[in-house]
Amino acid sequence: MKKYLRIIALLLCVILLPVYAMAKEENLDDGVVRIALLISGDLGDMSFWDSANAGLTRFSEDHPEVIVDIIEMGSSDTSKYESTLTKTCNGAYDLIIVGSTDMREPLQRAARKKKYADRRFIIFDTEIKDGQAVDYPTVHSIMFSQNEGGYLAGTLAALMSLEKGAANTAFIGGTKNDIINDFGYGFMQGVRDANAARGIDIGAYNAYIGDFVNSPKGSSLATSFYKSGVEVLFAAASQAGLGCIDSAKNNDRLIIGVDSDQYAYYAETDPEKASHIVTSALKRVDLALYNCCEKFLNGTLTYGDLEILGVKDGMISLVENDNYNAIVSEETRAYVTSVARQIAEGTLVVESGLKRYTRQEALNTLFDSLDPTK
Repeated sequence: MKKYLRIIALLLCVILLPVYAMAKEENLDDGVVRIALLISGDLGDMSFWDSANAGLTRFSEDHPEVIVDIIEMGSSDTSKYESTLTKTCNGAYDLIIVGSTDMREPLQRAARKKKYADRRFIIFDTEIKDGQAVDYPTVHSIMFSQNEGGYLAGTLAALMSLEKGAANTAFIGGTKNDIINDFGYGFMQGVRDANAARGIDIGAYNAYIGDFVNSPKGSSLATSFYKSGVEVLFAAASQAGLGCIDSAKNNDRLIIGVDSDQYAYYAETDPEKASHIVTSALKRVDLALYNCCEKFLNGTLTYGDLEILGVKDGMISLVENDNYNAIVSEETRAYVTSVARQIAEGTLVVESGLKRYTRQEALNTLFDSLDPTK
């Protein structure tokens, strides 16, 4: 009898597995488009992740027929990133969006699985695998030329330091990862080239917080630079960078924000703090994701490729709001505008700090050449 029961159980499995597979497929083909954005960090950073969230939120508002879920995974426990991605892949999502290098390997493993062959993926702020996007035919990769944004910030910081009689500016990064190095390398090139063009000698300190959440440490580093005579600095540190903005307010100094228009975030809730944010090096994660979702919806999004977005694409720029126009002199604004135009036209090429293009030794050499402590 036990033998017959085992045979019956096996037959049921053979019958039910195809039925389950069909049911799963029907979830994707039920006429409802479902998109998930996985936030491998914390919302409320007023920069990178908030920008991604804003893009998907606006897309959802413009397309109420599409179900959009934004899943915040936090930054305190990275071990749950892969399990959350797997759970999302097992759901009825047609398009799954992830960002940052933390999600590269988990997505590589998920995208290789045959059972997820009908899912489509976007990974932003990194390539699914360096130089091998073609090996992942269901993934669209997006990277940004943040080195160009850093360059514009460095140009502005050097010229404003000159106007205010400061000998040095500074760069504060979150961690020494590829993206932040790219920001910093661009910033240092901007300072160096402004020095050469104007015949000046503005130095540039640099420091890294060690993570993207420690706002008190960000505040402490910024304060140390302000106390040493820095008048304006650039911080690319996500939530930890908010501490740098606090320091700018407390020390009555200036700061250049990052990724989103950080002045706009504070304009109503804390106008005094907002007044110390000269501008922000915009990285239009929101617009890039919005556009990709539009393409996905109309069937024109491509896969197995890498899209690189910069100044010429309107995805990297400095915010030119009322505060910028009020704080920055007309001469400096005109100069920065001309630099941005040269980058867009390709007559000025900013070197990338990504490790695939530039060795760490070259980054260190440029950083050290401008560091007043070296």
